[in-house]
Amino acid sequence: MAIQHASAGEVVDLGTFGGDRTVAVVKEQAFEVMRVVVAPGKPFPPHKVDGPITVQCLSGRCTFSVGDKPLEMSAGSWLHLAGGAMHSLESKEGAVMLVTIMFAPKSEDSQ
Repeated sequence: MAIQHASAGEVVDLGTFGGDRTVAVVKEQAFEVMRVVVAPGKPFPPHKVDGPITVQCLSGRCTFSVGDKPLEMSAGSWLHLAGGAMHSLESKEGAVMLVTIMFAPKSEDSQ
């Protein structure tokens, strides 16, 4: 069964939305919000996105590395990254993260 995105005005429980897998909570033209499930011992390799992002740890603990700098995150912690920043993520015990990616506005020429 496919996971549905949250609708505008809908309240969702981020503790359970999507179960034990990574899902997009909502995707709009200007931004996307994902509930990212980090399984113990299964790292997300270094990557980057064009737009700025925010990351909030909803549960568990993880190491969120920005470039070569490891940052420890636990439930309730939050960070912001500029677009294009190389980052990676891993957890020994598992974690659930809320990630928001902001997209650059599309110009009239590119539509």
